[in-house]
Amino acid sequence: MIRSPRPADPGLAVETAALTKRYGARVVLDHLDLHVPRGSLFGFLGPNGAGKTTTIRILLGLLRADGGEARILGHGAWRHGPRVRADVGYLPGDVRFYDGLTGRQTLRFLDAARGGGAQREIERLARRLDLELDKRVRNYSRGMKQKLGLIQALMHRPQLLILDEPTIALDPLVRKTLYDELRAAAADGRTVLFSSHTLSEV
Repeated sequence: MIRSPRPADPGLAVETAALTKRYGARVVLDHLDLHVPRGSLFGFLGPNGAGKTTTIRILLGLLRADGGEARILGHGAWRHGPRVRADVGYLPGDVRFYDGLTGRQTLRFLDAARGGGAQREIERLARRLDLELDKRVRNYSRGMKQKLGLIQALMHRPQLLILDEPTIALDPLVRKTLYDELRAAAADGRTVLFSSHTLSEV
């Protein structure tokens, strides 16, 4: 990845410059410049196959770009991947969990992996999103799994939320609750990058 000598912009939560990714001869990202201000609720809009998920994986340090630069909260996404991910709440487009655990066990495990302390927020979000935590994940509907994914992304009150198609399988009332939670996060000075292919939603 090309290293730029210019300093990071302290006003940006996400910054890419000429970000490029290829798979063989296929160009997936072609010199993408993206600037997401801190404290904003930012819609990342594009049709399926446009490169949104690839961009997100590069931002999280899970995939290496072929050219350009990506920074999260002032840190290089690839070079400082573990540090970046500690400050991010991420919901993938196809969220998966261990089927044998309950929702509560899943969230306790993930909370412990982050150092603990999110139990009160877990309970609050479960009430807000109307999710039964004591069922096993194998018995969850698709919408319930999506709610569980949202709780794990939100529960540690991260500085940056990266949500890939977060409203899939959610009913309209839960979507409204989610929108309220995301607006509240932005009003609190945190940043939300909300990926979608639906213009009306963004």
